[in-house]
Amino acid sequence: MAATDTHTQYPTQRPWSNPWAFFYARRKGNTMQILCDSCSIQTALQIQEELQQLITAYVERLSDEEGFELGNLVHFVVMHRDDTVVELEAALGFSVMTNRSNGCRYGDPDFLPSWEVIEVHHYWYEMVYVLADDGFGIVVFVDKNADVQLIHMLQQYAV
Repeated sequence: MAATDTHTQYPTQRPWSNPWAFFYARRKGNTMQILCDSCSIQTALQIQEELQQLITAYVERLSDEEGFELGNLVHFVVMHRDDTVVELEAALGFSVMTNRSNGCRYGDPDFLPSWEVIEVHHYWYEMVYVLADDGFGIVVFVDKNADVQLIHMLQQYAV
C-alpha cells in the first residue's frame, strides 16, 4: 500500500528534524503505512483485527478533542514484516535506535529509549512518542516479525 499523500499542515516549531519526512519516497514493495488523517486511518482499519482494535481505541480516546483534526493530534506508522528500521527512521525523521536527548545508541551502556511508552500486543509492539508541548504524538506499530535489530531492542525494553 502506498504512503498517504495527505498534505497536513503542521503548526510551526515541531521538534523533529524533518516535519515532512512522513512523505518520503518509498521503494517498490515497501509496505510501511503512514496514517496522517482521519481518512487514511479509516482506510487502514481494514488491515488486521488486533491493529484495528488498537487504532480504534486511540481514535475513540482522541475524538473528545473538539475542533481538532485527528491528524493534528496523532500520526500512526504501521511497520510491517518487510520494513526495515532504516525505513522507519526515514519516515519518522529521527532514529528510534538513538536516544534523542543524549545521543546514546542502542547497545551503549547508557542507552535509554526515547519513547514515552512501549507496549506488547499479540502481533504488534506499540511505541508512543510525544513530540510537542501541545501533545502531538506518533504511535508506531511494529509487526513482531519486522526488522530483527529493532525487535531485539523492543523485546529488551517492553513491559
